[in-house]
Amino acid sequence: MLRLFHFLKGILFCLLILLPLSSFAQSEKPTMNVDQLVDEALKNNPEILAAKKRWEVFKEKVPQASALEDPMFGLGIVNLPTNFKFKDEDMTMKEISISQKFPFPGKRPLMREMAEKEAEAVSAEVQEKANRIIKEVKAAYYELSHVYRTMEVTQRNKEIFENFVKIAETRYAVGEGIQQDVLKAHVEVSKMVDELIMLNQKRRALEAKINSLLNRPSETEGGKPEEVTFRKFPYTIEELQKVALEMNPTLKGMKKMIEAKEKAYALAKKEYYPDFNFRFAYGQRDNGPDMKRRDMLTGMMEVNIPIFYKSKQDRKAAEMKAEIQSAEAQYQAMKNEIFFMITDMASMIDRGEKQLELYKTGIIPQASLQITSAMSAYRVNKADFMTLLDGQMTLYRYELEYHQALTEYEKGVANLGAVVGKRFSLKEEGR
Repeated sequence: MLRLFHFLKGILFCLLILLPLSSFAQSEKPTMNVDQLVDEALKNNPEILAAKKRWEVFKEKVPQASALEDPMFGLGIVNLPTNFKFKDEDMTMKEISISQKFPFPGKRPLMREMAEKEAEAVSAEVQEKANRIIKEVKAAYYELSHVYRTMEVTQRNKEIFENFVKIAETRYAVGEGIQQDVLKAHVEVSKMVDELIMLNQKRRALEAKINSLLNRPSETEGGKPEEVTFRKFPYTIEELQKVALEMNPTLKGMKKMIEAKEKAYALAKKEYYPDFNFRFAYGQRDNGPDMKRRDMLTGMMEVNIPIFYKSKQDRKAAEMKAEIQSAEAQYQAMKNEIFFMITDMASMIDRGEKQLELYKTGIIPQASLQITSAMSAYRVNKADFMTLLDGQMTLYRYELEYHQALTEYEKGVANLGAVVGKRFSLKEEGR
């Protein structure tokens, strides 16, 4: 009987060793690629589409800004006597006129350039919105990847613990174990079943979030995320700050607004010069009883005289100058904030890299060796069941902590990409 027990125990341990290689043959699902999801979100996300439409609104304002005012068409009667007779007075005329206002040379190009800069500032808002959506898609993707990985690890360990239950029950049946070992193993299995239920609920919630970001129907079936592999981030803080100066949409938009205000300041200085109004008229006169009257033409140029410049033009120029200085100060403050965020996020990414390396090359391999050693000792009755159980639970916890750290690392890279204004891709960056 004792030989049979040791034979069965050896078979169970062989199964435990082979489980990590052969278990979890879950039903295959189509895989999701994070870059494909991002591309789909950029194409279909309603918030991005709304931002693009707003940009189109401002682009349509550009030609309007430099357009001339509508010409004025006039009909009138000139020098009509109080007896309302058109033939009594020589200067009585029925007049038709047209007039057109022309701004002082240089004003219209400045108005157009100012509108162009404002439209470019709004285009930066489109990119800012896109960066935020990219960050949210990646965060949901990596969270979903973590859920799938956690489910796999939990399922694998659940099956291992179910085999532990069999071992404990077998030992208890032949009088070599205690009932407490059996109950403890059953409790751990039950806890993992509960964990799998919660993970499945979280999986559905994350898939729904991805569908929302991609503007898909809520019932769309998602695929399984591709396996996330750890690769080091290749940029230094100085390189990231340099890229941010060129690509961060907030800084780009603020730069364009500064340029727009500079054009507004130049336009305000042009307001010291008059605008012109040209008017042409044709007057038709009726013939008198004893003479033939010729029709008459009238031409006139009018200019406004900016004599109240101290209370109007001077104040406008001062207003625009103050707005430029305010915008420049805001730009500098935002640049400092973004540089700080880059430094902070890059430091967290660097810390994450070191943590992942430690898990990958130290903690998990050592915990695995500990389990192997505990198994060998347990087979020859040199270690108790609780030691084996605790060792497996420790390895289980470390595996989950590693993937959680990997998930946070990837989310940190996505957040940093949104701040810098660059879409970091695993394939493109060769990380």
